[in-house]
Amino acid sequence: MDSASIRNQINRIERSASFAGKSQLIKLLELLFDHMDSQTTLKPDCVIKGLWPQEIRTKRSADVATEINRLRRALECYYSGEGQADPIKICLPNRSPSASNGTKEKRWIVAEPRGDTLKVRALPALLANPRKALTIIAAIAVFCVVAFLLVRKLTVVDQPRSARLDGSTLIVMNAKGEDLWRKSFPDGFSLQYYEKGLASRMWIGNLNGKGDADVLFLYQPMGPSTYISRSTTLICYSDRGDERWRWTPGRELPELKGDPATFETDNLKVLKAAPGTPSRIVVSSHHVPWYPHQIAILSADGKTLSEYWHSGRIDFITLADLDGDGREEIIATGISAGYRAATLLVLDPDRAFGASVEAARPEVQLHGMGTVHERIRLVFHRSDLNTALASYNEGQAVAVENGKIRFSTLECRKGPGCLIWYEFDKDFHLLSVYPDDYFRGIHNEFYRSDRAPHVFTAEEAKEFQQVRCLVGCKTEFVLVDFH
Repeated sequence: MDSASIRNQINRIERSASFAGKSQLIKLLELLFDHMDSQTTLKPDCVIKGLWPQEIRTKRSADVATEINRLRRALECYYSGEGQADPIKICLPNRSPSASNGTKEKRWIVAEPRGDTLKVRALPALLANPRKALTIIAAIAVFCVVAFLLVRKLTVVDQPRSARLDGSTLIVMNAKGEDLWRKSFPDGFSLQYYEKGLASRMWIGNLNGKGDADVLFLYQPMGPSTYISRSTTLICYSDRGDERWRWTPGRELPELKGDPATFETDNLKVLKAAPGTPSRIVVSSHHVPWYPHQIAILSADGKTLSEYWHSGRIDFITLADLDGDGREEIIATGISAGYRAATLLVLDPDRAFGASVEAARPEVQLHGMGTVHERIRLVFHRSDLNTALASYNEGQAVAVENGKIRFSTLECRKGPGCLIWYEFDKDFHLLSVYPDDYFRGIHNEFYRSDRAPHVFTAEEAKEFQQVRCLVGCKTEFVLVDFH
């Protein structure tokens, strides 16, 4: 068969929906095609050099075999679906058994005609017997569906589903817990950064809307026990472990007064996207050890789309559709350095720009960021217990359910922590506020001594209704709508 016809068939395969986003498989197919007539010279080490030029020392023949099997399944899926009518079939023969001449040197890739003449001759007979034709068509359809499901099942197993750290190595696994690929980090991992596991330090899913899984990993190298020495790096890997891009948070700021722009990432989230469209990534990072905090919106290919800066620290990020328009908002909670109190922010991902306005403490204002865009900005009352024991209270994680927003402030760090709970509607009208029992107990115990002895009173509880609204409300304080 002439090479031009085979070249056209391979071009058709590479442009198909079945191979959309499978750049590594396309690269392998091209490599095999280039060696169709000299297959004995294409050894596994040549394939490794062509597919993984940066990982020649770590890849083995087993990795080549895995990639070949993956390409074989992808071709089978293509020919059982959109490639059913193609005139040429490209397949990868099994090279393990000996060839007819007694050697094991078989072709890596084989191109065969599909037998269109036989189909033309059989067509009149089928047209003469419509019932038989329908039966054959139905059988073919069932076969194709079963084949698709089987291939899909095999593909799902081979997709990344979880990961673990082993010494200085990141190991990514499939749904069965089997190792898919590994990445070594000579500088090791920060024990403090990963002390709660990998759940909040990585994300596995589809970024580009084309079906294959992507792995986002927040890498923090080992450093001094008190402060990190280098910024966190966000790394994006393909489902096969190929590095796609890297991104580092923060930037040089005049407010840092010469201190290094070292930023540690606290939160990594991915915004929901419309089917078939790329996702956007939300990365929240604080400066070490000062107050600038960055919330950046990234594209699926790791480009910074916009960034919002906050004076203080954002400890929690929640994504939720608050207004029911089908798009998620960013709900950020933590500490306001300007007001030395717990804060809650709502940002529109399409308009996350500028820096928070710090009229109360101009010395912590961040400059040169342009006009700020915030949908909601709230500051919360501090209890007398908090003012006695700490420099500020702290905003905790937000839960959004049934059109209501539930939120708490941490008033002390004794035991499991003492909390004041708030509940808002979607317009941030205050529906309820109350201290938990642990807060009441710690409060009463603390003030039982000679520190102005008193118990927690209804008057004190009422003070928590005064939630200051800096942005997004018609009044200085949020409206109270108690039933």
